[in-house]
Amino acid sequence: MRGSLHSIGQQLLGPPGRRRMRVQQTLLGMPALLLMQILLLVEHRVSGAALGELGWYAAITWSGCAVFYGLVRSGWSERLSAEASLSLPQMAFAMGCVAWAYWLAGPLRPALLLLMPLTLSFGVFALDDRRVRTLSALGIVGVGGVVALRLPAQAAWPDVALDLSMWLFTAVTLASIGVLARRLARMRERLRAQKSELRDALERIQLLATRDALTGLLNRRAMMEQLQTLARSRQPMTLALADLDRFKQINDEHGHAVGDRVLQAFGQRAQQMFGESGLVARWGGEEFLFAMPHADETLLRMLLEQLRSTLAGSAHEGLPVSVRIGFSAGVARCHALTDLEEAIERADQAMYRAKVAGRGCTSSLAVVQDPAREPA
Repeated sequence: MRGSLHSIGQQLLGPPGRRRMRVQQTLLGMPALLLMQILLLVEHRVSGAALGELGWYAAITWSGCAVFYGLVRSGWSERLSAEASLSLPQMAFAMGCVAWAYWLAGPLRPALLLLMPLTLSFGVFALDDRRVRTLSALGIVGVGGVVALRLPAQAAWPDVALDLSMWLFTAVTLASIGVLARRLARMRERLRAQKSELRDALERIQLLATRDALTGLLNRRAMMEQLQTLARSRQPMTLALADLDRFKQINDEHGHAVGDRVLQAFGQRAQQMFGESGLVARWGGEEFLFAMPHADETLLRMLLEQLRSTLAGSAHEGLPVSVRIGFSAGVARCHALTDLEEAIERADQAMYRAKVAGRGCTSSLAVVQDPAREPA
């Protein structure tokens, strides 16, 4: 039994997803339509009037519901309109059904007008405020037109007063919902603006958390996370640790502002050369770490030499033409996550070996005889 009901529900509503939600919204108004028709049927039974008009009402209103259900359930509404729920035409149709039922109803007709603001209330959440105000005006004019058409047939003043008062209360209620829709629209606009600002702030925070503020390269923490991810996937990679030669001397003789520009220039050129095939990070101070997955030592050495040649042939703002930027580098191979920190240490030792050998070169020797460090 439960399986049969589930199967029927699947056929009626469709598979889970946004379309099913739209189908459910379409079916939501049908109980109210059924209630209106029951009310009209009861009044016609009591009064003994013919059912001809009620039959037309039922046929047209249920046919309209079937059309909307078919368009939404089949997905045709997604092709016909940018608003795939067809909320505006469905709500206009529902308000027309209420106005028509008011025309057909007898003494119980005031109860029907309760459905008019209820219908419009759904639009506050489904439509923009301009369309809600349009529907509000449509409801006011529609009910007013029905009331005006009923006036010549009214035999007594109480009936006229009832229709006029019901129209007045309906008009005030629908107009108030239109005003509320405008306020809600402003709130949504503010929320969208705040959401956009929050997203931008999160992006800036993410940038600050992963990027070096001076060079724009990956910082040490972000680089380690990237390397650990690569190592966990068992991707072999070649690492290189580079240190700018005589950088302390540049800071002392030309100032830290010039030194910062040198670091920025190095980071920019390193990123241009290694950014597509590897990772570059400012490891600390004037040290930079390079990583190239699936690359052997020969390729990494070649790229480092190209970078060294580019820097040597470039002039830097604030430095005499005779001063050229160079660096010493050490290369090491990493095969697994457990080898990562040791590989970085081997690269560091090899870099120091390059410093001892005279700077401006790349070394892969990991054994360092003298543990003492000279100034860069």
